[in-house]
Amino acid sequence: MEENGDLDLGNVVTRTIYYLSGLGLVAITFVIFYATVARYFFNAPPFWGEEVAILIFIWMGFLAAGMAIASGWNVRVDALTTRLPARGANLLEVAMHAIVVAFLAVLLFHSWDVFELSLHGKLEATRWPSAVLTAALPTGLLVMLCYQLVLLRRAARRLRRPATAAGG
Repeated sequence: MEENGDLDLGNVVTRTIYYLSGLGLVAITFVIFYATVARYFFNAPPFWGEEVAILIFIWMGFLAAGMAIASGWNVRVDALTTRLPARGANLLEVAMHAIVVAFLAVLLFHSWDVFELSLHGKLEATRWPSAVLTAALPTGLLVMLCYQLVLLRRAARRLRRPATAAGG
């Protein structure tokens, strides 16, 4: 996130998500290990074990999706952009990022409906508010949208730069 003086805050957020995902993986491992030992050795499985592991997994997935965008790990096909001249490839990249930003913004807008519907419910095993589960959706979409906006800004900056002799 530091390319061309972009926000250092983005680096802090990315590292925080990275470490939270790592902690989530440790937590899932612990919960599943505990539930397995309790079930097979003590014949007393915790009623909440599967639900908590699923909750952690969902949160990790949505946060890691944002981190994948920031790190360039998301899937994209470069077959067309590699065949275009530099300016055309940059223009196409700006268009692709703009479409993704619009798509994520629409999803984020509608994710609030899902979140609001869950405000009065409770999860079965833990009796935690359902919002603990559904809050992962708008949170993850917001993280993805922020990272995608940074990529759009970078692509727009490259588009505004004059072409060099090397075609850049």
